[in-house]
Amino acid sequence: MKFYASLLCLFLILVSCKNEENNQDKELNLETEKSINNTISEVEPKRSKAEGISSASDENGTKSTDGKSENNTEFSEANISGNTYIKIDESDANCNCYCLELDMNKNTELCLSEDKIYINARYAQAKDGVNMYYVSPSNKNTDEDLPWKEFDTNTPIAVLSAGKNGNMVLDWKGFSIDGELAVDYAIYGKKTLEGTYKKQ
Repeated sequence: MKFYASLLCLFLILVSCKNEENNQDKELNLETEKSINNTISEVEPKRSKAEGISSASDENGTKSTDGKSENNTEFSEANISGNTYIKIDESDANCNCYCLELDMNKNTELCLSEDKIYINARYAQAKDGVNMYYVSPSNKNTDEDLPWKEFDTNTPIAVLSAGKNGNMVLDWKGFSIDGELAVDYAIYGKKTLEGTYKKQ
């Protein structure tokens, strides 16, 4: 009888240790996933705010909490095309790295890392804003180490949405390869491009 009791205790100890290992593995995976999500896309709060604004909007503008329509500029291709926007809190008078030239009919040059990484991108009107797509490395680009030919050209690298007071909010997504986020290269452009832009 003592033998069976000892065997049962040993079995329970092994099972509890295994559960503890599984919990530690799950916690480690969860921590890793959280750190990747925090590093790559601190975007969710911004996206939630943008979705909150867009979900409360009607055809004439956005509704305030008391139900009255506020005077908001409609976000459309006609309103943004042909304008230059400069990133708020950046002093770039010559538009070397912190400007967006919005023209829906032609490619534009984007600076991902000043004096180093430049790309050509195109804009496309989307349901809730404007998607930005990678086209090719720019002539100004000096970084040949990135796998430029592998990056998707049909997956958005960023999304522009309407902000307050006629400003634009750029949400950097990052490069994708075969439809999946290229984690090793997703951070490029986040520091220089992501943020709020005002019309110049």
